[in-house]
Amino acid sequence: MAKSAPVPGDSALRSIPSVERILSSGAFAGLIDEFGRDRVKEAVAVHLEALRSTRETFEETAAAGDVRKQVAASTASTLRRVINGSGVIIHTNLGRSPIDPAIWSRAAAITAGYSNLEFDLEEGSRGRRDEHLTELCRTLFGCEAAVLTNNNAAGTLLLLAAVAGGREVIVSRGELVEIGGSFRVPDVIQQGGARLREVGTTNRTRAGDYEAAVSDATAAILRVHRSNFEIVGFTESPSIEELVAVSRKHDLPLLYDEGSGRVVDLAPYGFTSAPTIRELIADGVDAVSFSTDKLIGATQGGLIVGSASILNRVRKHPLMRALRAGKESYAVIAETLRAFAIGRHETEIPIYRMLATPLGVLRSHAAEMVQGTECRIIDSQCALGGGTTPTETIPSIAIEVPGDASALAERFLRNDPPIVGRIVDDRFTIEVRTLAEGDWREVAEAIRPIG
Repeated sequence: MAKSAPVPGDSALRSIPSVERILSSGAFAGLIDEFGRDRVKEAVAVHLEALRSTRETFEETAAAGDVRKQVAASTASTLRRVINGSGVIIHTNLGRSPIDPAIWSRAAAITAGYSNLEFDLEEGSRGRRDEHLTELCRTLFGCEAAVLTNNNAAGTLLLLAAVAGGREVIVSRGELVEIGGSFRVPDVIQQGGARLREVGTTNRTRAGDYEAAVSDATAAILRVHRSNFEIVGFTESPSIEELVAVSRKHDLPLLYDEGSGRVVDLAPYGFTSAPTIRELIADGVDAVSFSTDKLIGATQGGLIVGSASILNRVRKHPLMRALRAGKESYAVIAETLRAFAIGRHETEIPIYRMLATPLGVLRSHAAEMVQGTECRIIDSQCALGGGTTPTETIPSIAIEVPGDASALAERFLRNDPPIVGRIVDDRFTIEVRTLAEGDWREVAEAIRPIG
């Protein structure tokens, strides 16, 4: 009887060794040491299944490479360090404010081991985590008390829930904003259990509008920082002093969702002055909530500062446990606030180092990076970002890389580490002010083959 003709690919299938044989080979020993036998075994099985489906021949070196890629991808986060050449200092999509290694190091000394997060060292008994920042915030802001939550939206939600749950909060229509990620102030108010009472119009609201809206159902007056936009032209908005007068007259707390965390005046850096948190408290605002990863320059968190009576209600609210911050946040935020308290924010907080760097120094850094290339040094404008100064920029310096702007933008995103630049007038540029000191060499290496 004649033998059947061999099926194409049968020899390739027969050449595939067993999983156990592959795992015992020297080529896979290092992978097993690095990732563990179980993970490598799973990836080998996937690789062999792919070979069987395509009837390709097994090749040990190629298999080891594919398995390494599989296991590395399945056991790692996609979160990566990037270089910010976008011209936006507090870039929400890039993690907002960078944190100085020295601050991380001091915070790590506390968080790497055990700490007194909820332990009273004087009494030798259980303590409270929400009191660790109180003295520091009293020094900086002149407040009576402070509570830390995991972000400012949480802080505002908790504040409203504690002060106005089941009752009305008066807010100007011009302040019913939507912030990044489609989070809307009216939704935060309602989720906090309060009822929204809108007053005024989009562009004009007066102190009299607030006063006319006060009723027996009113629990508080809320002012909200307009994040990411400004209303210009035919506008009117009551001053803090006017709102304080209304709140005092009716014995209502005045709450302020300040958002940005303005500890110091930004006028010396070229931006318009606005009240600092300390000034808001001094003017009579009862409680202020704000982010710690914007103008404070720390990690994500939401601080609420103000009167002890209001903050005590916040501490006792059931949502406090759900919205509280962890020990890492307390440690990093405390070290960052301390830099303000001792007047070292321009040396210890990266965003203020960036703001304080003179144009001449930026130009000098740019000249070093473009040396030996055809890249040009150009004048540019840098934004502070994070919804802090939405219509303002300050002068800066950028590197213009010659070539197709879109193709260059994609190429630099594939760099290791990725470099996020920006396209201005069909030119790809890398902003120098937003680069950290350690980024200069890597940017120089990335532009050298192109420019």
